[in-house]
Amino acid sequence: MRILLTFAVEPEFAAFRKLREFETSHIGEQMLYSAQIGRAAVDVILTGMGPANATRAVNAALATSARYTICVCSGFCGSLKPDYSVGDILAARAVSPVSGKKTIECSLELVGQARTDGAKVVKKFVSSDEVVASAEEKARLAPFADAVDMESVSILEAASARKLSSVAIRVVSDRFDQDMPVDFSTTVDDKGKVRIGGVLKQVAYHPIQIPKLIRLGRESKTAAQGLANFLEAYIKKLSFLTHGWMAKEELDVAAGWSAK
Repeated sequence: MRILLTFAVEPEFAAFRKLREFETSHIGEQMLYSAQIGRAAVDVILTGMGPANATRAVNAALATSARYTICVCSGFCGSLKPDYSVGDILAARAVSPVSGKKTIECSLELVGQARTDGAKVVKKFVSSDEVVASAEEKARLAPFADAVDMESVSILEAASARKLSSVAIRVVSDRFDQDMPVDFSTTVDDKGKVRIGGVLKQVAYHPIQIPKLIRLGRESKTAAQGLANFLEAYIKKLSFLTHGWMAKEELDVAAGWSAK
């Protein structure tokens, strides 16, 4: 079994990276982190923030000779409902863009296993082209989804095109009623990485936001650690469930009961 695991940025990956030794290699400019977890060979990529960066990075990984059987899209998300608190692990049944023009279903088997391992199964993640930074923006999206991110649609769309079993599993990093202390959308470079200098510049202009930024950093670090522990156990269990892995269509028919 070979699994492709994606995160957007280093802070989402950092805690998982500390759990084991990863070998590094390159796919063009894309860094690949590889390790054995249970019986699974796991490759991790950092896509960068935003749908365009996610599409570029995941297509580069999937275009290699590696024969992936599963794709797990992971990282942070913002809660859109009061039901979900910072640190909650959410597994989505489906993902869609903010426009709602399409919906991509996640693998029922992978969602069901996430539930067994303690994740909260939700109806949908919605992916935005921009950082959803305010409680007001989250309230506008709340009728359509349970949580918001920026990359899930692009990643699962690429996996689905290659008939890979895929799932979006994310940890809540900010509450439904929480405003971001800085405008992160203005601090991201063209590769989807947060420029620390840009963050510091905003804080310098608005020092009243410093306590909120410190709190966000602390909560995000705790959330990332919880996600890392979940993914380690989840992937290891998946790797031992079976010696093989059925095609996506067979898998979901066989396990249709698991996410009901």
